[in-house]
Amino acid sequence: MTAQLGELGVHFHADGRVELVQAFEPIETDLGSALPADYKGFLMWANGGETLPPLNHYRFYPLDDLLPRRADGQPPDVLEFATDDSLGFAFDLRVERRSASYPVVSYPLGDTTREDLEFVAETFRQFVAILQDPAARYRKA
Repeated sequence: MTAQLGELGVHFHADGRVELVQAFEPIETDLGSALPADYKGFLMWANGGETLPPLNHYRFYPLDDLLPRRADGQPPDVLEFATDDSLGFAFDLRVERRSASYPVVSYPLGDTTREDLEFVAETFRQFVAILQDPAARYRKA
């Protein structure tokens, strides 16, 4: 993941970083399972921020915004972590719960049902690769 983040770094503005692993505990307690390790690594590199040109624009939420956003109307059993201002990008918490390796899904912002969930990537790592190279969506992680 570090190599991918390094490449993303030149096209990413970070809002800070998570300094202590204990910061993940309240969210993981609320979810009843762990966050994906690659996502935690990302937050320790960049706790929120946005992609910069020439990449398409994505805004990543800081750790402290994840639970409030979840309570603000998202489809059930997802954890939204980013947006492109028309779609929400989230972990599908119904899949791979024991391994905390949730697939990434998207849905129209404001949608509160699971009907329009669309598979995006098998892992957060693959999602980051897709941000940098949209053709990566069609390759295995």
